[in-house]
Amino acid sequence: MKFRSVVPANISKGTGLVSYLAHRFTYHTHEQWIGNIERGSVELDGRRASRHDTVSPGSVLTYDPGDFQEPPADLSYEIIYEDQWFLGISKPGNLLVHRAGKSFRNNLIYQLRNVHVPSFPEAHAAHRLDRDTSGVLLVAKDPAARAEAGKLFSEGRVEKEYVAIVHNVFDRRIRKISLPIKKDQLSSISYKFSVDPDGKPAQTEIISSTKAGPRHSLVVLRPLTGRTHQIRIHMSAVGNGIVGDKLYGMSEDLYSRWRENPSAISLPFHRHALHCKSITFIHPFSSREITVECDIPSDMKRLFEDLRGG
Repeated sequence: MKFRSVVPANISKGTGLVSYLAHRFTYHTHEQWIGNIERGSVELDGRRASRHDTVSPGSVLTYDPGDFQEPPADLSYEIIYEDQWFLGISKPGNLLVHRAGKSFRNNLIYQLRNVHVPSFPEAHAAHRLDRDTSGVLLVAKDPAARAEAGKLFSEGRVEKEYVAIVHNVFDRRIRKISLPIKKDQLSSISYKFSVDPDGKPAQTEIISSTKAGPRHSLVVLRPLTGRTHQIRIHMSAVGNGIVGDKLYGMSEDLYSRWRENPSAISLPFHRHALHCKSITFIHPFSSREITVECDIPSDMKRLFEDLRGG
């Protein structure tokens, strides 16, 4: 199976091919991409690529990875809402929404477009959910629905409610967390963010909290803004990191070791215990208020009961 990619408009003309591949497709190192190119596995605009080639916006790359094993994923998603324009998906933990790394097929959008019966060939996610985050995901069926959904989210007209199981007893006096977020300039991890006074405004409303034994809590919350990793960062910042959150709960050294060999690191929970319980919005085509709800999954229910019993 070959994979095709078009170089986006924000890439400078004359960018080195190897550099572009290593930064865009991080499942191979710089040296591994050189090897792939020299083996003839990469084509640029229909011809065999050279390691000395450069790319420009619009360049077409084709990659033949040969036989490979994709990382395992939980493909037990469910369609829990559907109309002419949208799908509401109950996404399990350990399922990417989009392709990343070597998960070419084991991601939700690929499954909806190519595997699901009936298929949804123009399916696009209307918002983000991290791989480990379970719960409601809104998917647009076509570009027109995608554009309207994008407006809803960018204008803050979608209400989302999450459930998180966190370390330590949550301080019930906290009703709202207002801490700006920015990419972590001090981190060696390119996709890590942090609280930063120079960051973008970020607010998370606390709806309720329930003790889960002497050292944990179950917190229901509502993000009022949509920053990357917002809930995970805010919970960590107030001393209540989410159980199982590797990126924001481990030291960077330990996280790097886990990335290299996940089986060598013992985890308190197999994913971060965060679930999108519901989304509510005024439908852009029917003008009806729509709420799509998804119950807390069984793994988080078991975790809550285990912690409460302990």
